[in-house]
Amino acid sequence: MGWFWGDDKNDPVKKLEPGLREYLEQETPNKYVPASDAKQPTSTPTQAPQPQEQADPSKPAVPSASLYQDGRYADLWKTYKPPTNIDGQSGARGAERVIEHHKERGDTVQRAAMENCALEHEALTFCFQTGNWRKQIESRLTMCSAENATFSRCFTTQSKFLQALGYASSFDYDRTKEERIQMHADKLYHQMLDYEKRVEEAKAAGTEVPPVTSLFQPEKGPQPPSQGQGPEGSKSKVVIPGDEPIPEGFKPSKPLWQLTPHQRELEIRAHNAHLDQQKLYFEEASPFVKAQEDTRTKRQEKAVSWFGETIGKWVS
Repeated sequence: MGWFWGDDKNDPVKKLEPGLREYLEQETPNKYVPASDAKQPTSTPTQAPQPQEQADPSKPAVPSASLYQDGRYADLWKTYKPPTNIDGQSGARGAERVIEHHKERGDTVQRAAMENCALEHEALTFCFQTGNWRKQIESRLTMCSAENATFSRCFTTQSKFLQALGYASSFDYDRTKEERIQMHADKLYHQMLDYEKRVEEAKAAGTEVPPVTSLFQPEKGPQPPSQGQGPEGSKSKVVIPGDEPIPEGFKPSKPLWQLTPHQRELEIRAHNAHLDQQKLYFEEASPFVKAQEDTRTKRQEKAVSWFGETIGKWVS
């Protein structure tokens, strides 16, 4: 062990063969320094390089999105902006989201209406497929008009109930909420059918028509139905359950006097829900619309400065 104390004569490694000594030097983690060399003054060890952030505090930190957090290519990454920070990008995604949601909502409402009208659709299908040959021929000749009319009305009316109740209107999907709305729409539809049946029975029996109660605001209580319904301009009063006001620009599928009281209420409710949905779409896409307007204004100002006001506004 004398070589630890700098005794050159007792250095055991020095006596090894050159090949073996070279192998040991390559395999040893820290390079072996002979005892004779250990006597020589050693230079001051160089200080470990500091990270780029500590070496030059004036340079901005590397963004978290950089693939090289050790500081490589910092001159390129220092100007990096995430897509959400680029002007117009977040707004563009908002506009795409609005368009996609608008397309999907129509399909979603129709699927829910079909589910609510499953029994009516099944009756229409069985009309064409069941019965003896004479019944099937009769069904094809009449196109199952009664079953077809029942299903068509169910599908159309259920779709309006779903729209009026705000089904699939939110951008954040809540399965429990949507199922509750779908069940409520089916309940209101059958309440409407039940009232119409009672009206027909009263007319057939020559008794007074039962009062009508709002489907959407039942707490307001029953109202007397309209008496002697006639075309617009006649003296007969057109009753709208719940005293629902007629909105400006409202265009019902039929004149109000041709609709039942509940149909009038439903038409107005669906119209108002459609306006609310359009407002929601506009608010969601407004950042994109504003970004487009700002870009157009800047482009127009630059064109006017180049070509004058008349040509500049025209080319931009």
